[in-house]
Amino acid sequence: MTRTGVLIILKTEQIFVYGVIGMRKQAGGLSGIDFLVIISFVAVLIIVFMSLRTAAAEEYDRYTTIELEQGDTVIELAKEYRNAHDLSDRKFISWVEKVNRINANKITAGDTLIIPVEANATALGGIE
Repeated sequence: MTRTGVLIILKTEQIFVYGVIGMRKQAGGLSGIDFLVIISFVAVLIIVFMSLRTAAAEEYDRYTTIELEQGDTVIELAKEYRNAHDLSDRKFISWVEKVNRINANKITAGDTLIIPVEANATALGGIE
């Protein structure tokens, strides 16, 4: 085998790929370049993840945020804001659970929820 060749050894549950660097330091740790490649890859993943979370948060900025009071339920909120949204009660509840990452049956007073009502609809008197 030449020094620039690649030897692939297949074992039952493992695949070993030895390149030129691997053949020189067979039992050694990561080289500086290997470490930089791994760190760069992790940094890119973190940046992508954070930008996706920011985009998702900005997507819901246009909706109304409310603080729950004692006795509030999501079904009551769906009915209270019925004139300001065009969802069925079931879809309203599903939307609220998904966006807020909650179980509608396990909410408590003081919780803050995003609801599928445009913020300007409540400001313009879109609810009764």
